[in-house]
Amino acid sequence: MEKRNIPKDFPVVILAAGEGSRLRKGGNHLPKPLAPLLGLTLLERALLTWKTAGVRRFYVVVGWEGKRVAAHAQELAKRHGLDLEVVENPRWQEGNGTSVLAVKDRTPAPFFVSMVDHVFEPSLVEGFVQQVKDKKSTIIAVDPRVTQVFDLADATKVRLEEDRVVDIGKEILPYHAVDMGLFFCGPEIFQALEKAKKEGDGSLTGGVKKLAAQGEMCAVKLEEGFWTDVDTPEGLEYAQKGLLTCVARSQDEGWISRHFNRHLSRWITARLASTSITPNLVTFLAFALAVAAGCLFALGKLGTTILAALLVQAASVVDGCDGELARIKFMVTPWGAWWDTLLDRYADGAIVLGITWEYSHGHGEAWPWILGLLSFLAFVMASYAKKEHALRFGHPLPRDAGDKLTRRDLRLFAISVGGLLNRPFPTMVALAAMSHLWIGWMLWRKRKG
Repeated sequence: MEKRNIPKDFPVVILAAGEGSRLRKGGNHLPKPLAPLLGLTLLERALLTWKTAGVRRFYVVVGWEGKRVAAHAQELAKRHGLDLEVVENPRWQEGNGTSVLAVKDRTPAPFFVSMVDHVFEPSLVEGFVQQVKDKKSTIIAVDPRVTQVFDLADATKVRLEEDRVVDIGKEILPYHAVDMGLFFCGPEIFQALEKAKKEGDGSLTGGVKKLAAQGEMCAVKLEEGFWTDVDTPEGLEYAQKGLLTCVARSQDEGWISRHFNRHLSRWITARLASTSITPNLVTFLAFALAVAAGCLFALGKLGTTILAALLVQAASVVDGCDGELARIKFMVTPWGAWWDTLLDRYADGAIVLGITWEYSHGHGEAWPWILGLLSFLAFVMASYAKKEHALRFGHPLPRDAGDKLTRRDLRLFAISVGGLLNRPFPTMVALAAMSHLWIGWMLWRKRKG
């Protein structure tokens, strides 16, 4: 079999024809593709996940409640600018393999296949798309992390010999991985599915089994990233928790964000996701909380200082929600990231101004304002130095203790604690001094090579 070159505009076939009876037993009477998950339907999430991976052509195969699902698919195509075609499968009850056969005369092979009820972290699908470029045959994505699979008893197991599938099924033993519901299908899949169908097995697994017996079924192991199969209300809840963990996970975050803020921000984001509130509005809310904190600091009373301290930490928590919400609902934009960065700097300025204003009233000389200015410069430069280093040298500064101690999450947390102790100004100045020292240390170390 000749090696294929995979063009970027390869289509994906989304199998959305099943009844989803187990999911509807939880009180959800919608067709499974229309079931909501963190503000998006399962179908919308599937389409946007593949769009993020670079796919531009979509086929959605419908069956049960076909007209309703088709109308939703067309509405999504219009909303997101997708090149999408709905394909009706009148034989959907005979197995999901018939849904793949339904596109035989619609799209030339090869193409991708994905299940509408399988939820993936976008980076996982991107990785699969990249890996199949150098493969020769029909390919199935498998997860060797079998102990981490939700509802393993119901999962489709795969037996492997190196990268070849030798058997597949829910009851096989031994097995080495689990079917993830991601496929790259060549033209041979149609013949295999038709053969399996004649023998009474209309499932996609049946076709894969035929190809495996012929030595024509390859597997790609995907060992990083979150995915799950949503068949039940419990599975839907598991998917929600997993996606929220994914969008909050980042190597580029500080101690306070990771160990405190994220526990609160994920809870908030889960509730914002089902509303029409946008990430940019959340960014503005975090900014407004910081400005309110600065105004309360400026009043100089113990009660307002304590309230300001609490608002500072609230602003820090909410500041993490905008990115989480943007990623969970596929609303990430360069403008949104820029808006967030700019408002963070203005928010820092409002807090510094409020603290300095209050402290200067009890100390009539100019030095409080000089220290306030130096503090603001330190907080701005700590962020600027990191971004400039990455831009100029092509890699980030080391993520060492100094980097963590100068991050915004720790700074706002420390100012909050200082406010609760009625010592916001000394706390702010100490943080600024630490930032200036760290910048100086980085400059000296870089200069020394």
